[in-house]
Amino acid sequence: MAKAKGVSLIDMVKFLRSKREVAAPLMPEKLRHYLDEQINVAKWYPEEDMIGLVRVLVHFLPAASESSLRQIGRLNARQHIAGAYAHLFGDVDLSVLPMRARVLWKAMHDTGDLQMSVGDGEATVELPGYGYPNAEMCEMIQSYLEELFLAGGLEKVEIAKRTCCLEGDPVCRYAVSWEAARAIVRGE
Repeated sequence: MAKAKGVSLIDMVKFLRSKREVAAPLMPEKLRHYLDEQINVAKWYPEEDMIGLVRVLVHFLPAASESSLRQIGRLNARQHIAGAYAHLFGDVDLSVLPMRARVLWKAMHDTGDLQMSVGDGEATVELPGYGYPNAEMCEMIQSYLEELFLAGGLEKVEIAKRTCCLEGDPVCRYAVSWEAARAIVRGE
């Protein structure tokens, strides 16, 4: 069973607790214990539960120009980059972004291997071996990746999904392009 680190759940759970009266009836019975039990940020929880919490959370997000799932992906990335994993992104440049993104993924998921290759104005990101592929994660990860590249000093980042394991492909693959307005690349 695929698992996610508690740090991936904590902010969602805190928010859902603050909206307990509305959130509890929306939650499947098997997830309601999250409204009462303490979340250990270092403990592994079922990815299925994380996605179940995401499905409840989307009911609370305001309508915006991008989908609720993309908003969640973007917010999660920003919290990770500025919060628990800020040490990975304090001086990020494109030469170390693949390694740091991989470390970040491995710190939060016990399956999958986020692989990234960065070229001149473009990158490819692959996620083989993810143990709980689902439509919600597919959508959230695109905006999450965009935020990682923005943290690397890029602008106008665009992410396009090229292959998807939900469609029978062996890996999920994303093509990334950008404008390098202020990107830092060591050795230049």
